[in-house]
Amino acid sequence: MKLKLRVQAFLTLLMMSTAFSASAELKIGYLNAAALLQNSPQARAVQERLRKEFEPRSKELSAQAEKLQEEAEEFQKNGLLLSEDQRKKKERDLLSRQRNFKNDKEAFEEDYRLRQKEELGGLQEKVMSAVDGFGKANGFDLILTDGVVFASSGMDVTEQVLDALKALN
Repeated sequence: MKLKLRVQAFLTLLMMSTAFSASAELKIGYLNAAALLQNSPQARAVQERLRKEFEPRSKELSAQAEKLQEEAEEFQKNGLLLSEDQRKKKERDLLSRQRNFKNDKEAFEEDYRLRQKEELGGLQEKVMSAVDGFGKANGFDLILTDGVVFASSGMDVTEQVLDALKALN
């Protein structure tokens, strides 16, 4: 199925280039979206904002996990020294706190994913705007990204678009 789609995309591109070659030279560029998102100052700013926002909660969860682990180990070592009632009470308390920790961790991860999605949505809009502006300003007819099997280095416009993004900052 993927091969069929690639063949169709290739044939479409070939037909487009044939149609354009009759009237003008077709200018095509390739953009490495992953490299662009990884290296843009806007992406670094997003990562830093997320780190600052979530680092305190992350550290708190790490400390909680460490404390629960220590208490569980302590219970395993000294549990037999406790009376039956004390052991059951301590075990219930540990299980309850572990369950609460698991819920807190899941909430943290969900909050992080949602914020990351929000931030990346805004970043994606900026990147698309920069690519659009770059393409128009430099007379490109087509700029391709993911799914390209081969692109000569002369067609790679990633660095130029990255420069355009840096200029926006």
